[in-house]
Amino acid sequence: MEKIIYFKKKECSMNCEFKNLMKIVLYYMLFGIFWIFYSAKFIYLLTKDPSTYIVLEHYKSYLYIFITTLLLYKMIKSSYLKIEESNKKFQQDIVQSFITALEFHDKYTKGHSDSVAFFSVKIGKELGLKGHNLDDLYWAATMHDIGKIIIPVEILNKPGKLTDKEYKIIKDHPRIGYEIVSKNDSLKKVSKYILHHHEHWDGNGYPEGLKGDEIPLLSQIISVADSWHAMTSKRAYKNKLTHEEAIEELKKNKGIQFSPEIINIFFDVLSSN
Repeated sequence: MEKIIYFKKKECSMNCEFKNLMKIVLYYMLFGIFWIFYSAKFIYLLTKDPSTYIVLEHYKSYLYIFITTLLLYKMIKSSYLKIEESNKKFQQDIVQSFITALEFHDKYTKGHSDSVAFFSVKIGKELGLKGHNLDDLYWAATMHDIGKIIIPVEILNKPGKLTDKEYKIIKDHPRIGYEIVSKNDSLKKVSKYILHHHEHWDGNGYPEGLKGDEIPLLSQIISVADSWHAMTSKRAYKNKLTHEEAIEELKKNKGIQFSPEIINIFFDVLSSN
């Protein structure tokens, strides 16, 4: 399956690149033909003064180099943006397929990924994250629970208390998610944020017991957004909290489970929404 996705993606990228390359070659060729046959007339229309015409005619070749270089730069830049957009859409489709599969596996996660991504991006913007950093945050937040896809549903939705063995299986989901996502070249860089989204500020989280700013910033953000939606949503094993009760829980765990800075920013986000 992984190979099929890889080759389809590669084929899609190659087709896009070839089409855009052919457009560049065609436009470049058409401009060259125009310049050969009509540049003298074009220069003459610009100025009818003989002395100016002679000067422009003399520097015509330099002007041609300048114009074609500018056109080439513009076309390559445009083609690159189109290819990047195409790859981004393909990547989005793959991620959405994984999330849909997870939602079929565990009905209580329906809408969870979208909500965590929504609040994570809100926090990220308040922190001043932009461009690729904000994109990475969105993808990591969307896929943060993807490792649950291979955890038995009877454990995920068990109404009672988990056994030690079951809890150990649940705690494996960040590492499983990391292993799944890190296999994809375009998403590999966000896999570490998935790995560490259950680390605690005081070092008592998992899987590696990171503490404070050892925890990647994007993981700190996802941790808060994830906990907020989990607390304010109904699950098989618990009733949902009111917003006021959930806020009190976040306050109690500020500096223990969560980054104090991220909690403060999240409260600002809640106030503005």
